[in-house]
Amino acid sequence: MRTESSRDFPELEGERIPRGDTGIRILLTLLFVLVWTVVESVLLIVVVFELGFALVTERAPGDRVRDFANRVVAYVYRIARYLTYNDEQAPFPFAEWPAEVEPPSPASPRAEGGAKPD
Repeated sequence: MRTESSRDFPELEGERIPRGDTGIRILLTLLFVLVWTVVESVLLIVVVFELGFALVTERAPGDRVRDFANRVVAYVYRIARYLTYNDEQAPFPFAEWPAEVEPPSPASPRAEGGAKPD
């Protein structure tokens, strides 16, 4: 029977992570999984609000609501990068609130109450 070693997996030949750091990472991962579920609920509420607003007013939600939703998405993105070892810096509150990943696209004229198709 053959045992697996770093010779079989050359990508494992990097710097070793001390067990203490791994323990802290496990605790932070559990924390951010919980934060993710809370933020996911907030995002769901925002989406339902935006859809309800658009349905009632026949307009796109205001810039403040869209900017807030965009910042929440940027935060979820940072959490996902940390949880998947693509970023070593733990997200907010252990770092600054993340900047937008990309700015919101402008609302379409149709969504703003412009011309409607016949």
